[in-house]
Amino acid sequence: MSEQDAFVVAGRSLDPATGEAAFTYRLAGDEFTERLTLDTDLLGGADPARVDVALDLVHLVMGTSYYKLRAPGRVVVEGPVTKAQAAVAEAAYTHGLGEFAAVNRLPVPHVVAFDLELTDELPAPADGGGREALLPVGGGKDSALALVVVTPATALAVNPTDAQRDVARAAGVPLIGVRRRLDPLLGERTRAGGRNGHVPVTAINSAISTLVAVLGGFDPVVFANERSADEETLTVNGARVNHQYSKSYEFERLFAAAAAEVGVGYFSLTRQLSELATVAAVANLPDLRGEILSCNRSYTQAHMGGEATQRWCLHCDKCLFTFLCFAVFLTPQEAQEVFGGDPLTDLSLVDGFRRLWATEKPFDCVGERAESAAAMAHLARSTAWGGHTVVRALGEEAASFARVTGATVEGFLPPRGEHSVPDRYLASLQRVLAEARPPVR
Repeated sequence: MSEQDAFVVAGRSLDPATGEAAFTYRLAGDEFTERLTLDTDLLGGADPARVDVALDLVHLVMGTSYYKLRAPGRVVVEGPVTKAQAAVAEAAYTHGLGEFAAVNRLPVPHVVAFDLELTDELPAPADGGGREALLPVGGGKDSALALVVVTPATALAVNPTDAQRDVARAAGVPLIGVRRRLDPLLGERTRAGGRNGHVPVTAINSAISTLVAVLGGFDPVVFANERSADEETLTVNGARVNHQYSKSYEFERLFAAAAAEVGVGYFSLTRQLSELATVAAVANLPDLRGEILSCNRSYTQAHMGGEATQRWCLHCDKCLFTFLCFAVFLTPQEAQEVFGGDPLTDLSLVDGFRRLWATEKPFDCVGERAESAAAMAHLARSTAWGGHTVVRALGEEAASFARVTGATVEGFLPPRGEHSVPDRYLASLQRVLAEARPPVR
């Protein structure tokens, strides 16, 4: 197979004077260059060898955005990579593009062959201790919880929006912004018939965060991905397809090995928590819960450019799921103050809420099926929410689903499962969880 039939991860560079990093790819005769603009105050003090390795990691996973135009099934990497980086890349291009493959009716699982040269791993530097954590934030409930638990810390946002600035400001945590610019040719080729679809965004943001951590001397990089990220969205011919694969514990462990090579710890603070457990904690933080935003429709290019106001749409899958979880712990009045409306009074949204526990979940960052059913069943029994039209319409159906699975709201609140959270952060997390708000009755 010639290079013309492959996706090529080509050159990359970093200009210390401007803070611009450029990453080049080739596909079917086209050349694409994506650019990151980094804070120049971060540049100049880091070990050049580790910066190079961190740039390689960004280069590898960021390429998924361009690979998907044709998805040729073969990736050629021109520079040498470590074994840990190769494992991250393989996961990102296969499982990380599982939803893309399913939606575009490509074979699932998506199989990719890599043509690359392995190099020796860098010995990780000794942990000097006392370094500040770096917290990538999206602006939602998970970010809010992490900002309260992990101190001292600096927040990081890629193409920051008002929602990310607001939640960091409310938590009293400084925010670093990184500007990410896709090659305009990507949009042209997509509009001309190129394939499009979901890419492993968390993998990309993890790599960018690791680069910033190396440049700025931060350690560790702390994400807030719950255990629900391990549940598949659907199954295709026996293969699990997971919208949230790059938030899963499987991917976390692969990426942590690559981050360790540049002396950066990497883990998810909320790996043991259900969505409901996180919401219970954030519901008890009135100064923060009013600043969060988890609506994907409010993270468009217009919002990132400041041309549109960010708010909950209260119609998308993520809005409905997040509202449902918060309703378990807030009164209707409190919920309306946070969200600016009440979708549980809109009968046109019955099917939208029902999808949350359907066999095929929405392709969105929503919680476990049983968790959604347990939440709706709880509301049906509550005095505060039981009379809402959507709750009346779905309460018994949700309760039946919950009974089959044995799911209850109370059962979702204790932490459980594997995790990689260091003891010093685990203790702080447990203190915040101990003060979580109980479910409304």
